[in-house]
Amino acid sequence: MHFSVKKLFFLLTSISAINAHDSSSHYHSPSNDIRCPKGSHISFVHNSFTFDAPLHKFTHVVKSFFDITWYGGLPTTAMTGTDNVPGATRFGPVDKHNSFNETLTMYSLTEDALTYTYHGIKFTYALPGFNHSPAHIDAYAETMRFESICAGRATYIDLLTYICSNDTATAYNA
Repeated sequence: MHFSVKKLFFLLTSISAINAHDSSSHYHSPSNDIRCPKGSHISFVHNSFTFDAPLHKFTHVVKSFFDITWYGGLPTTAMTGTDNVPGATRFGPVDKHNSFNETLTMYSLTEDALTYTYHGIKFTYALPGFNHSPAHIDAYAETMRFESICAGRATYIDLLTYICSNDTATAYNA
C-alpha cells in the first residue's frame, strides 16, 4: 500500500496520540486547518523535546497566550480579547518591516497538560544571512503541547507548525 507523507504523518500521530494518552487524559487534537492560496505550498515543522523537570516549571512561563517573550524573544505589542480564551489576538514585530498577527483557536490547561493552538496571517520574512528572496508566509497554524510524564517528574513538549508559503525551505528555517 502506498502512503503519501501527509497520510503517513496523520497515521503516526494518530497512533502516537492513542498510545500516549490513557482515559484520564484530556488531550484532543486541535484543528490546524489552513488553506493555501494559489502559488503557495503547505509544509510543516514538527519538534519534540523531553525535559527532566516537572510540568509546572513550564506552565508557569508558557501559559499566557499574550506573553510570548520566551518563544523567540518576540514582544507582543498589542492584544485583543481575554488572555487564553479562543478568539484572543496578539500582534507584534517580526522584523523592522513585518508584524505577526495571531488568533488563539484552542486552549486547554489541565493538571497534566497544557495545549494551545493559534493561527497567523500573511507576512514576509527574510532570514538573516541568507542571500535569496524572502519567504512570503500566507498563513500558518501552530500547536504547542506540554505534557507531564514520568509520574510528574518530567515534561514532554510537542510543537507542530503548518505553513503556507511560496518558499517552503525558507519557511521551514524561519
